[in-house]
Amino acid sequence: MGMHPSDFCGVSMDNKSAAREVAGSELLLSIMIGAVTVLLISTSAGPAIVKPLLLDGSLISDGRYAFVFDAHETIGEDGVVSVVGIGSSVTQYAMNGECMQNESAIEDARFYNLAMSGGKAYSEMVQIPALIDAKPDIVMVEVGPNSLWGWNGDGWESLREYHEFRFQLLSMTMDSKDMGDWYDILEPADRKLIDTASVEVLDSWSEYSRDAIEEYLRREIDGVSNSLDLGSSKFVPPVGTDEWDQYLSKPNWRDSYFDSKSPEEIRQILDEIMPSKATQGVYNPHPNGTQNHRALDYIIHELLNASIEVVLVGVPHHPWVNGYLEFGQLDGMNQTYDFYSQLEGVTPLQMYWEEWPSGAFRDRNHLDSEGREIFCKRVTPIIDAVLRGENPEDVEIDPSVFEITENNVAVVETCNGSDQLFEERNGSILLEAEDYSHCLHGTWDAENIQWVAESTKEGYNGSGYIVAAPDQKKKVGDTTDGPRVGFNISFQNPGTYHVWVRMSGPSGSSDSIHVGLNGMPVTFGANGLGIWDGDLGDVWMWKDSMGARIMIDVPTADEHQFYIWMREDGVRVDSVILTMDSEFDPEIE
Repeated sequence: MGMHPSDFCGVSMDNKSAAREVAGSELLLSIMIGAVTVLLISTSAGPAIVKPLLLDGSLISDGRYAFVFDAHETIGEDGVVSVVGIGSSVTQYAMNGECMQNESAIEDARFYNLAMSGGKAYSEMVQIPALIDAKPDIVMVEVGPNSLWGWNGDGWESLREYHEFRFQLLSMTMDSKDMGDWYDILEPADRKLIDTASVEVLDSWSEYSRDAIEEYLRREIDGVSNSLDLGSSKFVPPVGTDEWDQYLSKPNWRDSYFDSKSPEEIRQILDEIMPSKATQGVYNPHPNGTQNHRALDYIIHELLNASIEVVLVGVPHHPWVNGYLEFGQLDGMNQTYDFYSQLEGVTPLQMYWEEWPSGAFRDRNHLDSEGREIFCKRVTPIIDAVLRGENPEDVEIDPSVFEITENNVAVVETCNGSDQLFEERNGSILLEAEDYSHCLHGTWDAENIQWVAESTKEGYNGSGYIVAAPDQKKKVGDTTDGPRVGFNISFQNPGTYHVWVRMSGPSGSSDSIHVGLNGMPVTFGANGLGIWDGDLGDVWMWKDSMGARIMIDVPTADEHQFYIWMREDGVRVDSVILTMDSEFDPEIE
């Protein structure tokens, strides 16, 4: 379709020339990409071009998915005592091979972390022939609740795309000698995903070729060498480099998610995700009969037949997780451990039931840096015993291993309260803020801030009020990192209560709080409960809304805790009224 002359109104000839140059450049780039792609498809040069971009995460979601067989080749050439860990991201985030190497009493021992996101026995069995060729002394095989859920219709559809992706990549990067009896365990549909003919393998490489060439050319144009930061959890260093050797023991991990959360926030997160997780396959392991069990049986027996020691590793999940599960829900995992523990050459190291400190976890089921330190010191002595031919059951683990040095963990400092139990009567209760039952100081950015009782600002009720001090213009937003006061309340009448707070603030940046029941704030999502009025200034006022009225739901006639958190320091709180009367207004009453 032609352009009307008016389409060029306001566009200079210089700009039109520039536009033609850009269009020409893009056309030339497209032609170049197409030509080179055709060349790659018709030759064996595809892997050499594509493989580095698979590893550095430019073409796939995580370069780790493409590193398996190169890793085994490196391990096979190391010539030292070697220990390899395989499994899911649970093991990937638990195992710091560099720490274990330093902790081990075995001279020149190397510890390799080959676990990856989503890895289960069914997908990881494909690498077993190559792993055996690498001749490790020990293989640590993850067996946790997420390792043993299976299908026979259960959860199969959610795994289909993952299996298609993994099996294609594995078949692209393995040698023909890596084929094994694992092929017979595959579902018929999955056998079709394993490319065995050279033409089929070349076709698989060619699927990535165009994107690879486009990425290479764009890097040349932009003058960059990588599309991801070298510290990205998705980035794998080039094979054969010093960084590669280090990566095989100590991969890149994402920062801890829970480290920035208070205990109440962690509980809220788990309350939101665990009810559904508890009903899904990940926390409903089968005792036997699934493809994962068949694959696990293949892995264990193949390794034992190759005279390779097997250590079954169960990594703990966050200590609060099991509270969401039914009694006996993980019996399938326990039965699997019991069964394979009877085999000679298998050492069970079931730590799932050990209650590690909350500060050891980055999220629901992955360890953070402190957790990896515990794992390192907890597991390495067991591995050393197996390597020496000693009985691992004789190893005594120092209890201090489970203590976390408070370097990167939020220290929640308590303070003294009245310990008073308040009583609700006839659907309402008045609380004087300075009479709080218990309290905590702030954490993280608010770690130096606390609630302080004062009586200097006139107009307060009772014996005084509390202020979040010092006023450093700190704001914690939608978190509970600010200092907290709590009131133990005995409720006779469960139901919905309207919340009124009498408060003041010296400015619009020092006037807001969060409130909630039993550790759960109800004022997230806006600006908390604030009081500042530019026309009135710093005066005491009652407030019951932040756009919508603030309410708490008391679930039972029992003792519950009402909380006030600082959102902005400098804010003052005088009194609180909780009432079931929706028409009540303390300014009128």
